Amino acid sequence: MGRLGDRQVFWLIAVFVVCIVLVVRTEPHLFGWFGPDGYWATHWARDYSSGFVRRGLLGTLIQLPGGDPSDYAVIAIFSWVIALALMVVIADALWRLTRPLARWQAATILVIVLLSPVTSGMLIETLGDPIQLIVLVYVLLARHLLAGRRIGVITAVFAAFGLTMSLIHEAAVFFVLPALFIQALMLRKGRGAWMAFAACFISSAGGVAVLLLTNEAEPITSNPALHLGDVTYIYPMQFDSFTNLLRDELIRMFASGIGGYMETIARLGGAAALPVFLALLLITFRHGLSRPWSGRQLAVIAAFILPALAIMPLLLVAHDWGRFFAYTFIISMLAMADTAGEETAAPGRTVMLSFLGSGLLLAGLTTTDQLALYRMDGLRMQPHLMLVSFAILLMARLMVMFSERRSGEQQNASSDIQDTGLVDIIPPGDGISYRAQAGRSGRQRNTAP
Repeated sequence: MGRLGDRQVFWLIAVFVVCIVLVVRTEPHLFGWFGPDGYWATHWARDYSSGFVRRGLLGTLIQLPGGDPSDYAVIAIFSWVIALALMVVIADALWRLTRPLARWQAATILVIVLLSPVTSGMLIETLGDPIQLIVLVYVLLARHLLAGRRIGVITAVFAAFGLTMSLIHEAAVFFVLPALFIQALMLRKGRGAWMAFAACFISSAGGVAVLLLTNEAEPITSNPALHLGDVTYIYPMQFDSFTNLLRDELIRMFASGIGGYMETIARLGGAAALPVFLALLLITFRHGLSRPWSGRQLAVIAAFILPALAIMPLLLVAHDWGRFFAYTFIISMLAMADTAGEETAAPGRTVMLSFLGSGLLLAGLTTTDQLALYRMDGLRMQPHLMLVSFAILLMARLMVMFSERRSGEQQNASSDIQDTGLVDIIPPGDGISYRAQAGRSGRQRNTAP
């Protein structure tokens, strides 16, 4: 048997990490099956048989070829296929992003990202969430269509996709539209990407407008009955109206005194902490921390920041903040991978060790606990774990600041080198070497700070 190549080793590690996540995070739900929770499974069975309802398109589409959208076994199978397919897509994106790096660096980043509750953990916790299906379809369309030149096909496909996703789950527009906008504005910059964004925006806006005009609170009795054989289940809570959801969240955040403000800050920090760290990890190892920032650095930074800002209105009508930030990170990372070139700028030794060490600690801490309900407020659901995680992130930030200061001092020192003969100065910093020779002075950077 020949020696395994980098790609084979990478995918073996990915399979091992996914197995760990499955063991730690899967749990039985309806009918004793390791399938979706009743809330997510109910989305698959909602349809238009009794009139137009929010999120009713998926069940209607399943019925067209004669399928049974209320069969829990079918729902569970499709949910697992979609979640595992997304894990493969995430691992493939990480392979393309880390391919220029050393094998051990790529493997470490793979473990940190794939083991996180933000990626594989979220896909398992929200197994059956229709947004997972929408994200998977979007990724496939973006990868195989946006780079093409058939503008008419791109426009028609994304127009149909925009309307479909808004009627399957209206929240998907807050993830897909910002991702398409970033692709068009900064990553791909092609006419096809702009037409895809425009078509998807117009059609999805029409779908959301219809929902806003027709939406109202639905009684529990309107929930469809799921079944596994002869055993049935009805989700015991109502699908509330946007007006009621907005009122409840505004009261919780802004009408509960100082406690409400503090809770909102804690929820936001707990939900955003890990996605922000993972985004910084990928940007740093792929494009470095050099300043002034290059155009590519600004593009990938915007690819994470703008979608995160776009979901802010969604936080006013929903409480799954951890889930929203997780999906934002996933879809931004996939956009970054789809448009990645071969250029890379690895960080210095101190920065590299601080990021990888902190990432491994966070991955381990967040895997030793199942982190039930991470989708709600992220790390805030485990206050002690959140405090420890913030302490780790603070230490990592201090190490990066120390490294940047040392690097700046070394660069200033290099300007004082005299042109007298051959001098080699190798400071004990982050692998930056300076060389001065008679008649000229120069600097050779082995590793970017």
